[in-house]
Amino acid sequence: MLSLGVVPVWAQREGRAMRSDTLRNVEVVSTQRDRDIKSTSPQYALTNDNFHRLGVTDIGDALHRLPGITLRDYGGAGGMKTVSVRGLGAQNTGVSYDGIALSDCQTGQIDLQRYTLSGIKDLRLVVAGNDDVFLPARNVASAAMLSINTLTDLDLGAQPHGKAQLTLGSWGYTNPMVQFGTSMGNKLSMSGVVDYVYAENDYPFTLTNVQLKTREHRTNSRMNQWHGEVNLLYRPNNRNRLTAKAYYYDNDRQLPGIVHYYINDNDETLLERNAFVQARWVNALSEKVSLMANGKFNWAMSDYHNGIPSGGISSSTYWQREAYGAVAALYTPSDWLSLDYSADYVMNNLNSSLSVDSRPRRHSLLQTVVAKASWQRLTLLARGLYALYLNEKSGNNQGNSPTTSVGTATIETEDDEHNFAPSVSASYRLLPNDDVFVRASWKHIFRMPTFNELYYYHLGNPMLSPERTSQWNVGVSWLSRKEWAVKASLTVDGYLNRVTDKIVAIPYNMFVWRTVNIGRVKVLGLDVTADVEVPLSARHSLGLTGNYSLQRAKNQSFQGKFYGYQIAYTPKHSGSVTLSWTNPWVNVSATADGMSSRWTTNEHTEGTRMEGFMELSMGAYRTFRIQRVLLTVRASVLNITDKQYDIVMHYPMPGRSWKMSLSAAF
Repeated sequence: MLSLGVVPVWAQREGRAMRSDTLRNVEVVSTQRDRDIKSTSPQYALTNDNFHRLGVTDIGDALHRLPGITLRDYGGAGGMKTVSVRGLGAQNTGVSYDGIALSDCQTGQIDLQRYTLSGIKDLRLVVAGNDDVFLPARNVASAAMLSINTLTDLDLGAQPHGKAQLTLGSWGYTNPMVQFGTSMGNKLSMSGVVDYVYAENDYPFTLTNVQLKTREHRTNSRMNQWHGEVNLLYRPNNRNRLTAKAYYYDNDRQLPGIVHYYINDNDETLLERNAFVQARWVNALSEKVSLMANGKFNWAMSDYHNGIPSGGISSSTYWQREAYGAVAALYTPSDWLSLDYSADYVMNNLNSSLSVDSRPRRHSLLQTVVAKASWQRLTLLARGLYALYLNEKSGNNQGNSPTTSVGTATIETEDDEHNFAPSVSASYRLLPNDDVFVRASWKHIFRMPTFNELYYYHLGNPMLSPERTSQWNVGVSWLSRKEWAVKASLTVDGYLNRVTDKIVAIPYNMFVWRTVNIGRVKVLGLDVTADVEVPLSARHSLGLTGNYSLQRAKNQSFQGKFYGYQIAYTPKHSGSVTLSWTNPWVNVSATADGMSSRWTTNEHTEGTRMEGFMELSMGAYRTFRIQRVLLTVRASVLNITDKQYDIVMHYPMPGRSWKMSLSAAF
């Protein structure tokens, strides 16, 4: 399948025996579950319907339902949330928003807390490859890619429609959202969404100091966030499609600090602003050739204030800009073969108010060549990615790199890097009439250190080496299609990751991270997912959905005391399970998720072990119609047992809480 709106083009290829104009109003539909089962590399998806059925309440809760993910969460609605997939680190997980990659050139980690579920259509995680060949090169340049697709539907010829939603929760959580869409004729349509989130986040927790226990409240945790976006679709004919998006995000929040014994004071704030515009054009030149072009300009500002400076960490403001352009050409000479070439150019620069600001700039050129072949029950895919990075920085010279003078400015050139990263994957259907597939994949990834990791005073490490990763995966997947019987699907994937010069980020606080190379890391793991639906009657059914991950991430940097230790913040065991009951009255679900113990350092020093936890939650929802308005009422109780635990040490997570929402669609 082609990505994001190229379905009409694909329909023409699949129906080449017919005249193309007879397919004017036909769409080829493939369910997400079918694609997950048949894919040559692991991929998992959660749709908006799943959010309701599984009782998902926020982006962090949704990520817990995907296998292989380790979430770093600083607690509460405003706590920073980043993901690491299969022990490879958050920087190795790319994130795309409506098909075009997001970036944070400063830290290299995308903070996912800024995205609320009210505006998300689905989440899709792809590991070690992607069966879609008509993609920008940047979308396959990470070890894993998390795709966020929004609910801002663009339907030509549709009547004006919209949705309003209000979500309330514990500790002052308030989230109103308004969404709209309309069509202006048969060629142009638009949609948009605006949402706002406010939360005090002053939840209670227990502070234990040997035998002394005191009841405290989280302080300095207020969040005040809003975002808006407008989307346009222009389709002058069946062979051309142009989509565009304008996006703005503003978050003025306090940063909760580390919980210390007897002292819980903190005076850190962070004002973040982000604006970007992006566009995608797809053109079907013929039934065999299609072209795609992407463009984006991104601007971001981070104003960090530290009222109680310590450890040399002071207030500062950062500005970053990115210009991005990409082209791709797809050629399908026959029904069984697809070929693609994609080229992306990215320019990132960053400056700040620091007196030691080095003002780095990076030019990146990424190119991919892809071939995908399908013969009866066998699918093969091969991809080659070539990456070229040209680095420079101007301003204060803090290192020993060669410099040149341009006018009155001093430009310091860093070592340029280039790398070729191949990948191959295959899927084979074992039985001609049953959906049982075996799959295998291998992928090589090269990751440049981010600007934060390299340059920043007291933070960066200019001696960092690029990180190289090899990923192997072998798995089996099964889908039951029997009518009027139990519906079930199962995936089991075993994997091996070998990382050289792995860059590990150790958090100092929610804004500042310290990074080091730890040489070699070997990750052995197992991911299992299962989804079972049992129909009890025409209007009643039970569902059981779960995932389990085993990760043995060994530090193999050197022989000695710490050889073979589990790397920091990576649990050996993690997973979740949800039991749901769908009925005509009130649909209910119960969820348990958790992880085993972890260490906050690679050396496993005394006092750095974090206990594992299991969290229980329940949710209920009901949808009904009043004339032309579709109403949905949801309620959830989270952490029912009031379990206290940390995901990041000394940042306690919320205890028992609630959320309620009311939405009206028309």
